Amino acid sequence: MDAFDLDTPALYVDLDALERNIARMQQQSRAWGVGLRPHVKTHKIPEIAQMQLDAGAIGITVAKVGEAEVLPGDDVLVAYPLLQAKLPRLRELAKTRRVKVAVDSVDVARDVHGEGIETLVEIDVGVGRTGAQSPEQAVEIAQACSDGNFRGICYWPSWLDEAGFQAACVKIDAVLDALAAAGFEATIVSGGSTPGAAKTPLIPRTTEIRPGTYVFYDASSLAAKLCVEADCALRVLTTVVSTAVPGQCVIDAGSKTFSSDQTVGAGTFGHFVGRERPWTLRKLNEEHGYVEIDGPARVGEKVWVVPSHVCATVNLHDEISYGRRGRVEGSWKVAARGRVR
Repeated sequence: MDAFDLDTPALYVDLDALERNIARMQQQSRAWGVGLRPHVKTHKIPEIAQMQLDAGAIGITVAKVGEAEVLPGDDVLVAYPLLQAKLPRLRELAKTRRVKVAVDSVDVARDVHGEGIETLVEIDVGVGRTGAQSPEQAVEIAQACSDGNFRGICYWPSWLDEAGFQAACVKIDAVLDALAAAGFEATIVSGGSTPGAAKTPLIPRTTEIRPGTYVFYDASSLAAKLCVEADCALRVLTTVVSTAVPGQCVIDAGSKTFSSDQTVGAGTFGHFVGRERPWTLRKLNEEHGYVEIDGPARVGEKVWVVPSHVCATVNLHDEISYGRRGRVEGSWKVAARGRVR
């Protein structure tokens, strides 16, 4: 079956691009001298997680325990502060897998304990989301960890620029030195994101990185020049359903198909593939995508769109088709869709 014949809206993954992305990030991680622990919240698909592990990933990263419960990997990092109510499920996971948890408060560090559960103290390196704010606070959290389960630290660089990474390096060094002075050996320094992956050498004490978006890339990755269009392995096939308003067409894909997160710095919701005259996805209703056009469009015309934020887009769908050279070879169930607990 030709992918263009899929009923729309539909998600399609090009296997050649996917495999290249997985292999390239694995090779780059080896060159940087760090382990690769991909964040599987991007795809939420067991088969893709297994491809990453088979390529050499040291384990997986998840945001929520529910993702770990349905995705493979003998070594799992829950990169999210857990509350006590989650611990029974975490301990169940730890019976058969090595489990690590990021903690950023004394209370959580005291609660997270059990056989097979290890802890990483999360450090805020300037993003302002979660993480210890100072070396002194990091030491306090490490001291609150159960005896023997402290393993190191983690940080999330998000979209930090080079200057941000240099400042982050100063903070990471200060934290590690403070921990060492307090008698704590940090054998793991976990960092990295897809936007920050190439800057990994700027924080040389990093031991592993956790990029996620790189498996598919997206329009934000394109805008940031992290990839080229051919690297965008996941695309959304949509159909023009209306051309009634001059200078605009409407596609059959809105906020129930695409993430409502816009392309970073661009104010759009996706990138239209291979168009001589650019189309701009400016607005989303639930089932309508408003597209600014320069030139003709026709009702029934099918178009490919790279979503602005691929992670959140995937979580809106039950299954994703895949294949090579525009053919459909099968489909994957998005097994961890909605696994937000």
